[in-house]
Formats: sequence, structure tokens, C-alpha cells
Amino acid sequence: MPLHRSLSRANFPLMTVLLILANCFVFLFLQSGDARVSARALEYYAQAHLADVEFPAYLEWLRDHGDDAKKMQLARSLPAAARVHLIESDEAFVTALDEDRVILPTRKDYADWHDKRIEFERIRDSAFTTRHVLRYSKFEPGRIFSSMFMHGGFGHLIGNMIFLAMLGLLVEGALGGGWFLALYLAGGIGAAFASLAWHWGDHGALLGASGAIAALMGAYCVLWGQRKVRVFYWFFIVFDYVRVPALTLLPIWFGWQLLSMWLERGANVAFDAHAGGILSGAALAFLLRRYGRVRDDFVEEDGRVERHADNVIAFDQALQLLGRLELGKAREILERIDRDEPGQLRVLIALYRCARYDNSPDRLDGAATRVLGFQTKSDADIRELKIVCDDYLKFRAGASRLAPDTLMRLVTPWLRIGEEAAAETLLRTVAAQTPTLPTLPAAWFALALRAPEGSAQRRARLQHVVQHHAQSTFAPKAEFLLQQG
Repeated sequence: MPLHRSLSRANFPLMTVLLILANCFVFLFLQSGDARVSARALEYYAQAHLADVEFPAYLEWLRDHGDDAKKMQLARSLPAAARVHLIESDEAFVTALDEDRVILPTRKDYADWHDKRIEFERIRDSAFTTRHVLRYSKFEPGRIFSSMFMHGGFGHLIGNMIFLAMLGLLVEGALGGGWFLALYLAGGIGAAFASLAWHWGDHGALLGASGAIAALMGAYCVLWGQRKVRVFYWFFIVFDYVRVPALTLLPIWFGWQLLSMWLERGANVAFDAHAGGILSGAALAFLLRRYGRVRDDFVEEDGRVERHADNVIAFDQALQLLGRLELGKAREILERIDRDEPGQLRVLIALYRCARYDNSPDRLDGAATRVLGFQTKSDADIRELKIVCDDYLKFRAGASRLAPDTLMRLVTPWLRIGEEAAAETLLRTVAAQTPTLPTLPAAWFALALRAPEGSAQRRARLQHVVQHHAQSTFAPKAEFLLQQG
């Protein structure tokens, strides 16, 4: 779960939310009437005395098909109201019943029983779930789609929706809403085909969103590929997490479903659909990645966050090494951080300190250039730059070896924080190095206008423009202001 990501309009998983709402709506509103239908069907079953005909026939069926005496004794001990559930749960018997292989047409009461049986099944099959569930051994495209949005109970719904929310937040972010929905539905269809193929010839039904959600699991493995993700594990009371490439989860998850199909055959869980969904989602994600439909910035964000956390720890280690004057080790760590996450002012300043303490003039000039060329975003950043600039100029005794443009870019930030004297020092330093720099006249004139009108400081700066930049367009302006007093 990417808990480090705050939801915004840019990454809000709208399609995931809509799918969750659709599943909840189907279960809470459309399937909610099934209990009443079931109660009405059971009431009719009792009133029509169908059990008087079918239950004895069921006992004979058990005996003829080799069921043990204990099961037959259990069947006889059930109250009359519960016997219909036992009969209806035996799909082989119900199929034989509908095919007239149990209650034969030659019986005198066959017509009466047959009519009542048809009415009972009409009532029973009027339930929403019964009309839309995917039945094994029957290819019904409409039911393949509808069964993906139905659930067998509240716990079934909640469990699926939790996984849909977690996986949807990731996979929809990587694909966008449209492709995510296409993958979800196509993956669910692939899961249904796998289940039909596995159960063809069997009796039973399939419902639930878990096949489509399993497709998101397979897609997640392929979309994240070799990028490392956190995987939680537990063994009795031992639990922890390990970081592994996402793609390694694909054979683990798929293999677990295959193993469960073999070990837990009576678990009433569609492991076959899960396995089909995982493979379908992985295959679809591979195609989407191959044709450039994946948002790599979103996928790589997890790695960036992990690396940033590691770099924060590494930066603290570098500062400790710097404090112990272990400059080589500190520089190695800082340069690695700078390559991984370029553009961090605190890292550039730390590299400057390494060069400063190392007393390496060439390295110091390069480090100072990088720090002072930093694009400032706040007054706090500007003050950090000024500390470095003052230190550098002090070390160089005012004789800067930096490019004039580097120092000139600092004039405006210095003025922004009210450091006019420091700005004037920069201009004099640049003038001593490159007196004909084209940007000097404008900077001196702007600095002069910062001083109060009529002040000696203002007059001195205006006179500097007239004397040293007489050929510039700012000299006449400065001379005019001096005449005004």
C-alpha cells in the first residue's frame, strides 16, 4: 500500500472507486432481495409437500451411488425444513431429478410432482444471483460479465473490495483510468474462461470480483517489473517484510493458486479463476507496457521514495564523517546522493565544505560554482548561499576565481533579502575582475535606486555609474538624478 502518496486530483483512483461502488451496489441493492426469494421458494416447497416425494428418492439415490450409512443416517436425522437444503446442495442429484432419471414419468404422481417442481424452480431461479451467476459447463457471455460484480456474502464482498482498493490505487495510477478499466474487465473475463475450462462438465457456479482482482495482481508484477517492492511475510508469530523485485511475485502468486487447487479442493474458493486472472493480467500488462501505455513516472515513484529515505540516512552519515574530517568517505557518499537526487542545496553545501576543509583550490572553485549557481526558491536558501559566498570570498581574500556571471546572478537575491552592502561588494568584486561586463551598469544603477533619495550612498553609487560606465545608457540617467539633488 503506497501510504507515502497523498491523494490528489492527479492520482485519485476514480475508476477504482467507481468499481468498488458498482460491486457494493449490486450486492447491497440488487442481490439483497435474494433472501426473500429464497424464503418464498422454501415456503412453497413445504406447502407443495415436495419433500414427501423427493426425500425418499434422495435416500435411494444415496444408497444406489455408494454413499456410506453415516451420511444416510445424517440425512434421515435432519428436520423436514432442512431437507430441501440438503437436496438442493447435491448438484448431481438435482440434475438427475430435472432429467427425469429419479422420479420417472411412469409414476402415477409424476405429473403433479413435475408441475410443482417447475413452479418451485421458477420461484428459486427468480433470484437475482441465480439469474446472473456464471454456471459451469455453459458458455453465457452475459453471465461472464455480470458474475464479476456479485458476491456470495458480506465477508466475501469486504475482502475483495479491500484488495481492489489497494491494487487499484497502484495499477490505475500506472495505467490511467481507461486502460485500467479495460484490463480489469478483460482480466476478469480471462479468469472466467480459465474457471469454465477447468470445471467444464461439472455442476456449480462462479461469482465474485476475485478473478478480475487477481488480474490486477498479475498486472502489478509486470508493470513494476524488476523494481523492488515491499512484501510482507509471516510464519506463525514471526512476521516482517522484505524488498524483492515485483516480477518475482508472479510465479509465487501463480504457484500458490495452483497448489491451493490441489490441496484445498473442497474449500469453495475459485483458485482456478485466481490463477487464470493472474496470467491474464500479466499478459495484458505486458502488451500495455510494450506499446507504451504505462505511466513510468508513477511506477518509479515508489523507488524514488525508497531511495530518498536511504539518502536521508546516508546524508546524516556523511555529515558525521565530515565532522570527523574523514573527507574522502564523506565526499564519496555526498557525490552518490548528488547523482541519485541532483539539485539538493544541502548536499551541494556539504560538498563545498569537503572542498574547503580539504584545502583544494580547484575543487573549491567548482564546489562554490555549483552552490552559488543554485536556483534559489526561498529567502532561507538565499541566506544559505550568502554564507557560502562570504566564506568563499574571505578564503580568496576578495579575489574570486569564479565566472563573473555566477556572482552577478547573486546580486538580485542579495537585494531581495536586504543585503545591499553585500550586493555592492559583489559588484566591486566583479568590476575588479571584468570591468567591462555589460550587465554591470544596470546592476549599479538598480543598486543606487535602493538607497534613500538625497543620501550620500545614493550619490556615490550614481557617480560610480557616471565615472566607470560613461558609455552606457544608464550614465545619462544617473547624471540627471545627480543634478536633481
